[in-house]
Amino acid sequence: MTKIFPDARDYKSIAARIDAGQREAIEKNIGYQLLPGQQDVFQYYTMTDSEGRSIGTIVPSSQKGEFGAVEFVFGYGPDMRIQGIYIQRARERDRSFKKRDFLDLFVGRSIQDKEAVEKIENGGSTPGKQAVIRGLVKEIVAIEALGMAGKLGVSDKKSP
Repeated sequence: MTKIFPDARDYKSIAARIDAGQREAIEKNIGYQLLPGQQDVFQYYTMTDSEGRSIGTIVPSSQKGEFGAVEFVFGYGPDMRIQGIYIQRARERDRSFKKRDFLDLFVGRSIQDKEAVEKIENGGSTPGKQAVIRGLVKEIVAIEALGMAGKLGVSDKKSP
């Protein structure tokens, strides 16, 4: 997580419940069913600096690729823009989705603009790239559907 927020000194794990109505709204918006393990809980991490102030949010994601799950992490800062993204694990044969030139296309994008994220590389030219784009869009939609954008945003207040 410090790959994205090098000034982070600690974090708070948060598991937010997803109710049936929220799940339905998320699945309707993304056009497919959430994977098992994603249907009831939305996990994220509030990153804090040495003084306990929130400096950003990390969201782990997993999305089905061609040869299994593509697991990645992204983070966004106080301006609700993506600060960084990296792949944790994947079994895809084509590795182009792991390259910085692809992943850096997301950096600086607002998490409030899912349409811009969906259009990156016309939705992805390989199954791995498609998995990253779909996974990121899924998390953006979940943040919106759960009404958590303000809760996940960054403030100068110390974390509880």
